[in-house]
Amino acid sequence: MKMISTTSVIHENVQLGEGVIIHDFVVIYPDTIIGNQVEIFDGCVLGKPPSSTGTSARGVQSDLPPLRIGDGSVLCAHVTLYRGTTIGQRVLLGDGCSFREQCETRNDCIISRNVSVNYNTRIGNRVKVMDNTHLTGNMVIEDDVFISALVCTTNDNQIGRGGWHDKIVGPRIRQFASVGAGANLLPNITIGRNAIVGAGAVVTKDVPDRKVVMGIPARIVRDIRPDEIQEART
Repeated sequence: MKMISTTSVIHENVQLGEGVIIHDFVVIYPDTIIGNQVEIFDGCVLGKPPSSTGTSARGVQSDLPPLRIGDGSVLCAHVTLYRGTTIGQRVLLGDGCSFREQCETRNDCIISRNVSVNYNTRIGNRVKVMDNTHLTGNMVIEDDVFISALVCTTNDNQIGRGGWHDKIVGPRIRQFASVGAGANLLPNITIGRNAIVGAGAVVTKDVPDRKVVMGIPARIVRDIRPDEIQEART
């Protein structure tokens, strides 16, 4: 049984699974696919097509597939999801977070309040991203990563001066890595498996597996202790 507020706007060809709950003032754009037992809170905008005034160097893709939202996910108030993005199963999206086009988050993730996820970013299973963090475009986050609040990531070492090109790539954060509050991860670096980035660090180069880095610029300060190592789930 579905529960849909009369104040919501649902456009043509939207697919709604069983047990979907849609609260007030939600807008769902055409072709969006929503799985079973999904709850969508007030003011969400789903399946929004990207737009441009012509000033964007990257341009806008017009032939994007529909937005997909997996079973059991919860979208809190004022979430915005663009067309071409896929949200996995049992994902919690906090108030005010947004995903641009061609993004993907897998299953059992928490993306907290006011997190912004730019275009073409991939987020693995069981990832947690805390409040007010920015995940840049063309970024990869593997399974079981923890990213604290107010983390900034970027993908363009030329700071926009070189226009759009194929070397605009964000960081890659490997499985079980943790990133502390307020850290700044620069373009095209890798945070190693089970690595820890300290709060406020500015990471300008790759961090090896099982190392702790801190400072500006970030430097290795020690190895991960045995009790800090996380292992793959079976």
